[in-house]
Amino acid sequence: MLSQNNTNKSFMEISIDVNAIATYYPGLIRVYEPKIPIRKLLPDWEAQTKTKISTNADKTSNEDNLERSIRRSQKIVSDYVLCNRFELFATITIAQDRYSPEQSKNKVHNWLKNQRTRTGKFTYILVPECHKDGALHFHALIGGFLGEVRQSINPQNGNPLTRKGKFVYELPSFTSGFTKVQYIGQTAEDHAKVGNYIRKYITKDMVSIFNQKRFWTSQRLNKPIQEDNPQWYLETEADSVFENEYGKIYTYTNLASKILPGYINLLTGDEHL
Repeated sequence: MLSQNNTNKSFMEISIDVNAIATYYPGLIRVYEPKIPIRKLLPDWEAQTKTKISTNADKTSNEDNLERSIRRSQKIVSDYVLCNRFELFATITIAQDRYSPEQSKNKVHNWLKNQRTRTGKFTYILVPECHKDGALHFHALIGGFLGEVRQSINPQNGNPLTRKGKFVYELPSFTSGFTKVQYIGQTAEDHAKVGNYIRKYITKDMVSIFNQKRFWTSQRLNKPIQEDNPQWYLETEADSVFENEYGKIYTYTNLASKILPGYINLLTGDEHL
């Protein structure tokens, strides 16, 4: 609630129209330009009120609350992927209890906890996937893992196993089933591709199975920095533009070729990873 001394202030006096939001990732920038400006409290006033201000951005479609919440969860996962260094993409399949959400989840979480105790801390994002028959397996992005990663061998010919031209590996320390692991490229484009891939598993099915929990992460993952109403993008050509019912998204990937304000170089560098 606003303090007693400020009750004479109208919402229009303590808020601004946000016509664009820039999100700064390592080596990548996205600018969201909503079709309808978003009305936001000024920063000094956000700390004085606990009232949630609804924005016009959510009123531009017929989404229900669940669909909107899923979309936000998908964005959070994409943001984590782009702002943190993950080297491994793993698919984890449970041998037994894969039809039991709680037991299958606990087996994966116990393995993560055990490995962090044995090999040291590492980062991860874990997203479950439900097959049509109800069986579960999990997709994980893992960074800084010091445990054993072993190359998989094709049992039919004894050669290294490959998928789409890339070698396939496994995590031998996971003994409750089997794993399929591939190394992730370390460019911003590689991380964006992985982020888009893993976010598609955040669906309505996960809500009914895990009671609102759609993904799990290690603690203290880096998050992107946002800037309201950036001016530079109006004079800078984007590498791609995507438009949907909410507005336009401008993406800037080839940052070295662009003339950008000096502070942006700090926000998009790799120093904080």
